[in-house]
Amino acid sequence: MKTTLRGIIVFLLIAIIISAALTVSAGALGTLPAPNSKQRHIPCEELSDQAQAYYTDADSYEKLSALSGAEDTSTSYSATRNNELYAALHSLMAETHSHYSTYSGTGRNSLAYYWNSTDAVQSGTSYIMFYSDIPSETAGVKLNREHIWPKSRASYGEHNSGSDLHHLRPSVDKINSAKSDHLFGNIDGVYTEGVSQVVYNGELYAYVKKDLDLFECKDDVKGDVARILLYVYCRWEQPNLYTDMTDDLPAPESDSKSNSGKRVIESLDTLLSWCESDPVDTWEMERNDLTQSIQGNRNVFIDYPELAWRMFGRAVPDDMTTPSGKSGDTPPDKKRLRGDADGDGDVTAVDATAIQRSLIFAPLAFEIDAEAADVNGDGLDITDATAVQRYAARISVLFGIGEPI
Repeated sequence: MKTTLRGIIVFLLIAIIISAALTVSAGALGTLPAPNSKQRHIPCEELSDQAQAYYTDADSYEKLSALSGAEDTSTSYSATRNNELYAALHSLMAETHSHYSTYSGTGRNSLAYYWNSTDAVQSGTSYIMFYSDIPSETAGVKLNREHIWPKSRASYGEHNSGSDLHHLRPSVDKINSAKSDHLFGNIDGVYTEGVSQVVYNGELYAYVKKDLDLFECKDDVKGDVARILLYVYCRWEQPNLYTDMTDDLPAPESDSKSNSGKRVIESLDTLLSWCESDPVDTWEMERNDLTQSIQGNRNVFIDYPELAWRMFGRAVPDDMTTPSGKSGDTPPDKKRLRGDADGDGDVTAVDATAIQRSLIFAPLAFEIDAEAADVNGDGLDITDATAVQRYAARISVLFGIGEPI
């Protein structure tokens, strides 16, 4: 009898332990958040509470926007080199990324499971299909899991970035097939021959020009595309954003079949133009919130699309609609940090000379030749102004009267 009782107790304990383990495992996968309640294509004119809480201390907008961006954007790889803002944004999004979804299936922790929340149609039971805005419950719709940045042009397969909720989106199979692995670009109004229309259920959703390897989506999806590409470029350090690459490609992950190194959008100008012309909407902001609640990180280019311009060393458009309302709002001394000594908004040889002279103690009243500011000996230009200014900043820090830049 004692043996039987002991056996029952042991059995119950094992059952409790297994049950607890299963509970912990399920909890670790997270609870599905409430479905996205916002409406598509309503411009977002304020940051969410979650967004504001995400950017603190060294990652505050003020600190990030004061960092230097790219000095060389001739290739999308060179634009990542010595780019303080790019490095900071990568670190922020990588270090806060704490959970990864599974690519396949529809069960708990799968992409399709989470899309019921992140991509929902205004709190409904259907979710929005990318490129088309067609609800997933529409009769005849078949789901594809869409890598906005094609697998064939990247170092991943179906893990890591290949199953990142910020990146992967549900798409109608026929539209996704037309997209194939073409690069994004402008077709309508640019080309008249060799253009195919992507039509589904009588509606026009995209254009394809196969001989140039181009795909153009609807105008009101272009901003979403641009911000997703920016995220993958920065978070996952894929260098072939707007230029083809043969060297300097990241090592392939275990499930990556190939990486052609071909660019994913036709040009930097197109990327920024799409980001500006189709601003962040309220649904996209809430999707960013919901994705953060699942995997921990945010797409910073949804919260602050203006950081894309600063990351590439370009002036932010004055009239761009942004959630932060900071379009064209250049932080104090931002331009001077890039070598604009006289604050006229243009970096020239005048600035290089002025900054060089600022290194000389005023009481000594030394006069120096302008050519002393020609750092690299090829004539005074923006490169010299920026280099000299940074040297001046280091001297200031050494004497405890300034901050590093």
